[in-house]
Amino acid sequence: MPPAAPAQSHEHLAGIGSATVVTIHGKIVAVDRTKKLVTLEGPSGKKVTLEVKNPYNLEAAKPGEPFVARFYEIVTIRKKRPGETIPAVALDEGIVSAAPGQTPGAAVGRSVRVVATIVAINKTKKTVDLQGPNGVVETVNVANPTNLKHVKVGNDIVITLTKVTAISLDKETGT
Repeated sequence: MPPAAPAQSHEHLAGIGSATVVTIHGKIVAVDRTKKLVTLEGPSGKKVTLEVKNPYNLEAAKPGEPFVARFYEIVTIRKKRPGETIPAVALDEGIVSAAPGQTPGAAVGRSVRVVATIVAINKTKKTVDLQGPNGVVETVNVANPTNLKHVKVGNDIVITLTKVTAISLDKETGT
């Protein structure tokens, strides 16, 4: 007889999340190559000056050229897997810049991850009390109460907040 197939473990709630993306179209209004500064102007006339360290991006920056800036904010929440070992709090940061031949631009991001323990669930009020690594308990409103059936008091959850800003000298218009 062939060996029995191993029993599969199904996690009901792999994770939930939400994302917000804001896109701003504008133009370059000034370039100071000596100081490595570029001034951008958004659609409402607001200006911001940025330091540009990548020589390729600085060379591509010319007054009047369009830019597209995207701001991403992503939140994910998932149950900590049994036996999973992760730090109670973690911070990751990074920057990516265009290489010659690519659309000039850069992205900078930061991700913060926190492990919290569910210490109370109130299905009537649609809230969960979470105890963070510092021992402080926060009451959090639950956006989708149907997910409460997948968690119980004592579960550890992993909350990750990621923010990314990406700016490119993209020729796109409109969207």
